[in-house]
Amino acid sequence: MVLTEKPASRAIRRPSALVVAAFVAGVVPFALHAWAALHGSFAQDDFVVTHQAAAAGPFDLGYLFQDYHGHLMPGGFFLAALLTWWAPLNFPVLVLPLLLMRALATVLFWCLLVRCFGRRWAILVPFTVFTASTLLLVPTLWWSYGSQLVPVVLAAAGALHAHVRFLADGGRWWLGAFAWTLFGLAFYEKAAVIPLLLAGVTVLLGRSFREHARYWAAQAVLLAGFVTVFFLVTSSQVGQGEQPMSAGTVADLTGRMLGDTLLPGLAGGPWSGPGPGATWAPSPFVVVVVLLAVALGVVLTGVRAGGRRAWGAWALLATLFAVDVGLLALTRLREVGPSAGDDPRYVADLALSAALCGAFAFLPPGSPSGKRERPVALILSVLLIVSSAVGFARLSPAMRFEHSGQYIGNVRAAVAEDPDLVFYDTFVPSDVVHEWFGADSRASRVVGLLPGTHFDQPTSRMHVLDDTGTPHRVTGVDPVSRGVPGPVPGCGNAIGETLVRIPLDAPVLGRYLLKLDYYTSDGGEGLVERTPVWFQAGLHTLYLPVDGLFDHIGVQLSSPGAPVCVAKVEVGKPVTQ
Repeated sequence: MVLTEKPASRAIRRPSALVVAAFVAGVVPFALHAWAALHGSFAQDDFVVTHQAAAAGPFDLGYLFQDYHGHLMPGGFFLAALLTWWAPLNFPVLVLPLLLMRALATVLFWCLLVRCFGRRWAILVPFTVFTASTLLLVPTLWWSYGSQLVPVVLAAAGALHAHVRFLADGGRWWLGAFAWTLFGLAFYEKAAVIPLLLAGVTVLLGRSFREHARYWAAQAVLLAGFVTVFFLVTSSQVGQGEQPMSAGTVADLTGRMLGDTLLPGLAGGPWSGPGPGATWAPSPFVVVVVLLAVALGVVLTGVRAGGRRAWGAWALLATLFAVDVGLLALTRLREVGPSAGDDPRYVADLALSAALCGAFAFLPPGSPSGKRERPVALILSVLLIVSSAVGFARLSPAMRFEHSGQYIGNVRAAVAEDPDLVFYDTFVPSDVVHEWFGADSRASRVVGLLPGTHFDQPTSRMHVLDDTGTPHRVTGVDPVSRGVPGPVPGCGNAIGETLVRIPLDAPVLGRYLLKLDYYTSDGGEGLVERTPVWFQAGLHTLYLPVDGLFDHIGVQLSSPGAPVCVAKVEVGKPVTQ
């Protein structure tokens, strides 16, 4: 009997050096972004959206399709409602879906490059431009903006990948292109440029539109339908303000968008640090000149390498940039002025487009790999990652909103230590939620979703939150009006079941804190200004917020019991320890 050896099991195929390099180029920037995002916090619109989400729920159509400062984003509102219901004011939970979307977009963009240009070292450069761009890494740390842009970036990558597969293989890949486009439109109106991207890639691949006439007709119908719905639902697209709109201001805006944000962002900068709000500090003039010279060199080198195809790629990128300039000029120039061009949020969507157009400018689709691609690609990619790490380290702290995190953390810790705390509702600091949000900048709407928080309830121990979210006990009020002394000697105003109106020495208009000193031999329920309260046995003080126009305070018991002697009434601003 002859023994034969079993065939060796098929060896596990090791990933190629190119795949390993792409993995590193994708993971390093993603890890930096994920760490900062998971250690970030809510700010500004985040609190407004989550408060609305908790009040409405994920299936309230009025909430989902509201006109939010000229934006239509039911997908973002649905995501906020779902995650707020699951874990209110838990920032890591809220940001996790965005991280997953960003990771999937990275994978899809790599697959798109491989399908268009083959598995070659040269595609590592545009891939790294996309993954390491601070245009995507920094502003998306702000959840409200990230919930708009990240889904659109994912939708663009997914739609382009499905579109290229459809052009090559046919079949039902066209469904993927439509599904991804609809997904993006649900989160941000800038997804309306995805069909333009699809058309541009079709031309760059040398394909005719006549091959799939019905497909393009359907794309046109989809875009027209969205535009119609958008303008029917929203009414505040064009910004109003005192800033002039002229050729000079538009040119200034364009120059800032190009020299201060787009070009530095694509190179991993700017390295000058953050500016006011969400903006970036303008780069020194010398740096801007160098970046413009490098950009011009890249464009001309691409034209030399790709000829007509390169001209088409740069024309597509210029068109998309012009769209961003036009949108910003119409919506923000009159309100903010040309300084709006220093805000990366308005050009962040171009990171994917710029990387893809650059790839088409330099690389003929389906061409073989060159001999010098590997070292050049590795050097450029390493430089981009290092530049991005430096730029991100300087820019990201401003978008982590540490003050907001401190505010929430202090309130959460205080409530956990003393669940009976009651807070007099006040406005939070403007860097947490700006006062232009009106009532949405009150503490009750900012941290009111934290489990166990109580605002504006009648209590004998009222507290006020300071600018850090630390509670301070109210010891009295700075009176703007006082109650007229009562007629009963040693008691003041004797309160029973019959309503007693205690007159004030001056009428009051607005929101104030009422301080009521009383004595009773037995506890009982009562009403103060029609608000249910509990009068404790003994000598006590009751605090109750009041709001409106009034010249008296109405007090009564809700059921028979020992009378309550109200000795002193004061209305005013709270005084703390």
